[in-house]
Amino acid sequence: MVERVGAAPGRRRSDQAHRAILQATREVLEEVGYRNMTIEAIATRAGVGKKTIYRWWPSKAAVALEALVTSHDAYVPFPDTGSLAGDLLAYFEQAFPILRGKSGTVLSGLAAEAQLDPTFAHEFQQTFLVPRKAELIELLRRDQQRGELSPDTNLDVLADLIYGAKWYRLLLYPAPLDDTFAREIVALISRLKYS
Repeated sequence: MVERVGAAPGRRRSDQAHRAILQATREVLEEVGYRNMTIEAIATRAGVGKKTIYRWWPSKAAVALEALVTSHDAYVPFPDTGSLAGDLLAYFEQAFPILRGKSGTVLSGLAAEAQLDPTFAHEFQQTFLVPRKAELIELLRRDQQRGELSPDTNLDVLADLIYGAKWYRLLLYPAPLDDTFAREIVALISRLKYS
């Protein structure tokens, strides 16, 4: 069972209600997006009271984050194709379509919420961003051990650059997250092998 993110101190008494709330949250997000999602709509869909939701999550951002994190549709694995270029292209091929869809809209809303709420920002970072960055660093480390990146490459900074490009296009810059962009990122990173 996934531990609740941003959970209020109240004890969860019903796993069935918990699952219903997360499913209702996913459905409401799919229908109206993060901005228009309300706790009232989630409660009605899940067949619970608003107080139940607020007892387990401190905000709509927290329940949306847990719904996203526990959704199989939003998780992108980091494959091992045998090469740095293949690993990164395979990752982008799976990640970019998700970001162009409803999950990207939800992530944009959560990122905006994180700018306004420092407590939620910490939850968002620890629950969503930090684990995914750690997985990317492991992918890069594996490719570094195969000799595809220079031994002195700062993998932490490289992961920030990769994610920075992705998040910049998702949140701020009106250019597509597409195969061309993925190939351009991979081509630039491939030049870091040995200079």
